[in-house]
Amino acid sequence: MEGIRRQGQLPFLNMTGTTCIRILLCLMYLVFSPVSPGCNLAAQENETDGWIEDIDLLGRALEEKHPDLYLRMDQSSFRQELAAVAARAGEQSLFGLAVGLQQAVAGLGDAHTAVNYHFLINKENILPLECFWFEEGITVMETTRPCSRILGKKLVSVNGFPVEQVIDSLSTLLASQNPSLIKAETVRMIPWAQLLQHFGFAGEEGVTMGFGDTDGQVERVHFRLPVSEDHSVGVEPDSVPEGWKERKAYFRDRYYPGEKLYYIQYNHCWSREVEEKHGSGAGALFMPSFREFEKRVFRHLRREEIDRLVIDLRFNGGGEGSQGSAFIEKLSRSKINGKGKICLIQGRNTASTAMIHLDELRRKTDAVTVGEPTGGRPNHFGEVRRFVLPETGLVVNYPTRYHRLVAGDPPTILPDVEVPLYYRDYMSGIDAFLQAARKPGTYSSRVRPRMIRYWAGM
Repeated sequence: MEGIRRQGQLPFLNMTGTTCIRILLCLMYLVFSPVSPGCNLAAQENETDGWIEDIDLLGRALEEKHPDLYLRMDQSSFRQELAAVAARAGEQSLFGLAVGLQQAVAGLGDAHTAVNYHFLINKENILPLECFWFEEGITVMETTRPCSRILGKKLVSVNGFPVEQVIDSLSTLLASQNPSLIKAETVRMIPWAQLLQHFGFAGEEGVTMGFGDTDGQVERVHFRLPVSEDHSVGVEPDSVPEGWKERKAYFRDRYYPGEKLYYIQYNHCWSREVEEKHGSGAGALFMPSFREFEKRVFRHLRREEIDRLVIDLRFNGGGEGSQGSAFIEKLSRSKINGKGKICLIQGRNTASTAMIHLDELRRKTDAVTVGEPTGGRPNHFGEVRRFVLPETGLVVNYPTRYHRLVAGDPPTILPDVEVPLYYRDYMSGIDAFLQAARKPGTYSSRVRPRMIRYWAGM
């Protein structure tokens, strides 16, 4: 992680000082502080000055370090966004400042450039709620035992505000308005009470949420803050769908001899070998070996009778790409690379390096894709580094390389066969994506042009 140097003036924000901010603070304290404002005012001035210097430094550092900062947003607009955050610096908490900066940075349209506001999330203010966005709506998959009655119900409101309005606000923190990305990320953000408070959807003492059932009946549940610890309970499907069984596994495989189908799930572009090269040797001891996994995969491909190879990237958000690219190159030269034999699963969480692997597999094999439009852009920045803003301590991510996979700048990659996800299928143990990959009739008659298809109308 890098350190960066401060300057006395604020060239990025086009300011020579913070006199106006100081005058504003003086007026605020004279009006609202009945006694001895001087001491508090001086501390507030110093803190605010430091924050404003960090905002200016953020803009300058990104211009210096980012490979193409203004690819999707012009410089003037970005400076105006940061200046607006600086003008509010004396009126908000550090968390509020960080959220405002992330909104400004999100406008750049690069998911790998980010202000890590989530480091300031208080764990005691994270609601005991895990959801997934199915076709039926944002559905509760896990909560605490006292709230178990809302399992399987869909979230419809937050403190009386429609959930759609909450999603609109939370999505301003995302670098793209790609619907798949919004589905993937906003459900993760909804339990963060500090964000709900920041946008005016929750109070300091708690949050009341409305959950609807299939009959349209709404039950309201109040979550008190801070959250007290309790045992978690989750929905209980007939059986866990195959692709959901080990989402935290780096990679895994399963052979279905009756179907002559070989299933590979690749969830993280990381491994023991990558950790030894780029991380810590101690951490590598607890990670699986991709080298050994690769040996097993190609041993199966040689020895077993396999009519269909399914490679599942639906939960892969990226990482380091060398091992995956080498694997794909070797796969492209194997006998399994025949018409209709390889099927790829993609989804809303497929992003970054996983997008590169998706593109490589489509170009180097005769694969067909099923699933959802990807959450990531095909053309994207990557290979992330970080620096710390000295006064606020905020950590900022920035990329060092641009990956251009296709012409233009489309927001997503569409699958050849788009498959909706229903909660009722999940509860029945049905993996809809894998089911689509299993059925040759789903796409055997389709002729896919050798190009990436994009979201219609975007």
